Amino acid sequence: MDDRAVQDQRLVRAVLRGNEELFGELVKRYQQLVAGIAWRYGVGRNEIEDVVSEVFIKAYRNLHHYRPRHPFSTWLYRLAANHVIDHGRRTRRDRERAELPEQMADPLPGQPEKLEALERARLLRAAMEEVTPRYRDALFLVYVEGMKVDEAAATLQVPLGTVKTRLMRGRAALRKILAARHPEHFGV
Repeated sequence: MDDRAVQDQRLVRAVLRGNEELFGELVKRYQQLVAGIAWRYGVGRNEIEDVVSEVFIKAYRNLHHYRPRHPFSTWLYRLAANHVIDHGRRTRRDRERAELPEQMADPLPGQPEKLEALERARLLRAAMEEVTPRYRDALFLVYVEGMKVDEAAATLQVPLGTVKTRLMRGRAALRKILAARHPEHFGV
């Protein structure tokens, strides 16, 4: 276990023993990680700060569930990813209720390529949510977070071969979803 993980565990133990102010150290260490997760999962820039705050409130309230045999960063990453996915679902439901008049408006003239790219990214994010979580996690870590496969294996605490298999199966699942639902964008 590296020095940072050892320090994290000391901080967690101290917070659980009542030194609540030290939780601020964990926030300082990991707020960029949580913000990055929110941004990569499609949270709007104007909402990221709120989502980060919500994740740390949830982490504080659930700190007693953290098990020190795993790095704190891994636990926090999983908690943040789950929270951001739930946030996306709530936001999408709310947006779908209010979106009809907006859909009737003409797209911005002269920007078809940009609109196509934005639409493909939106459809890809939606399809990612339908992929089995173990495949989605591997895809996200490697292709969105930019981790190497061995780093993703360490984060997910599974063998290297398992991550490679999950990546292969996850890509196949994504291709199938996208080709079936959106052949006009993903003629795979």
